[in-house]
Amino acid sequence: MKKIITILSTFIATLNISAQTYIEEFNYGSTTDTLTNPANGGVNWKSHSGTRGSFTSSLVYNTASLSYSGYSSSGFGGSVEVWGTSRSEDANRVVPAYTNGSVYASFLVKIDTVASASTVGDYFVHFGDTFGTSLSNFRARLFVKMGSVASTFKLGLAKGGAGTVAVFTPTDYAFGTTLLVVLKYKFDLSAASNDSTFAYIFNSGIPTTEPSTATLVSTDAFSDLPRLRSICIRQGSAATFRGLVDGFRVSNSWLNSTLPVKYTQFTADRNNDNIKLNWSTASEVNNNGFEIERSSNGTDFEKIGFVKGVGNSSRLNKYSFTDKNNSFAYYRLKQVDFDGKYEFSKVLTVKSNESSVELSPNPFNDNLVINSNTTIINAEIVDITGRIKMFEVVNSNTAKLNTSGLDNGVYFIRINNGEKVITKRIIKN
Repeated sequence: MKKIITILSTFIATLNISAQTYIEEFNYGSTTDTLTNPANGGVNWKSHSGTRGSFTSSLVYNTASLSYSGYSSSGFGGSVEVWGTSRSEDANRVVPAYTNGSVYASFLVKIDTVASASTVGDYFVHFGDTFGTSLSNFRARLFVKMGSVASTFKLGLAKGGAGTVAVFTPTDYAFGTTLLVVLKYKFDLSAASNDSTFAYIFNSGIPTTEPSTATLVSTDAFSDLPRLRSICIRQGSAATFRGLVDGFRVSNSWLNSTLPVKYTQFTADRNNDNIKLNWSTASEVNNNGFEIERSSNGTDFEKIGFVKGVGNSSRLNKYSFTDKNNSFAYYRLKQVDFDGKYEFSKVLTVKSNESSVELSPNPFNDNLVINSNTTIINAEIVDITGRIKMFEVVNSNTAKLNTSGLDNGVYFIRINNGEKVITKRIIKN
């Protein structure tokens, strides 16, 4: 299908496997945070290994994005810091269940440092066959190690093995260079342990068709994936390095994964009970129009409207749609071709028009995190007799309470936003 049509926002949750694209541009706001914080990137990225919860151990959301000329997921949102040795958290994001053909994951990589002793290397991006809090089968592992001269690095690929079996680029890349990488996993259903992995690495330009020769090929004897279900970011201990990754696009089509066009705009603004969606396209090919979809949980979407497209165009086109809704909601666009093929935009999140508070975890141990869509003035914790056990001045939308001094048991937390007091039941284990 590929139309040259472009749309901006935050994320895609479930996809069909025709010619669709799963997109992650790490558009999680203007504040540096741990990636898997449930109040931020953790709505999408789940920690499956290592230590999390602090900036010294976790994957970190960086507000700076990476840029690569011509790549459609370039220059939006932020990126993710990946460290070898000093941090240990690994995380994954669910993608559609692919079980045949070829799957492509394109993304941007910038390596800033690699220790001179890191001669074997370690992997930092890969596919998985499951998703969530426990993963075990990792395939198409992308490695980094020191280059052959100072201030350079090499990238490597292994189907499933460690750095000792990885195939590395003959090319040295300078520190600070932003590269476009396309990982490919090819299912071969004719025999077991017969699938192949490929890596295409570019420092400029984007081919509109898949090159006949990959930069790296790995067919080591590790078992095949029964399915491909997640894209993963890893921080290991076999090499010392620091880098950034950004702009993931996962698809079963080369063109959809690389998509050499620029996104323009997709925004959602609330005005009381009205939510206005605005989007624009740089150009369109065979575009019938846009189905507007809404969800309350970010996974199950329903069609709530349709806006006609212009068909074919090489100029800027602007669109809008207004939804009457005062609740928390997710929105995405389903762009539909005249031949019925379609592609989703990423997903926008719109906060409720009413005051809402989320507590995590609950039950809790030594810490309790409060997140609100309005400014929290203060918070107090009382026991079941009404005695105040804790009082904290906040003046922010979020707060982390140190509850180590509380005994185990049932409490109530009162959260004051200046207009009303919200009371919730909490349990310390």
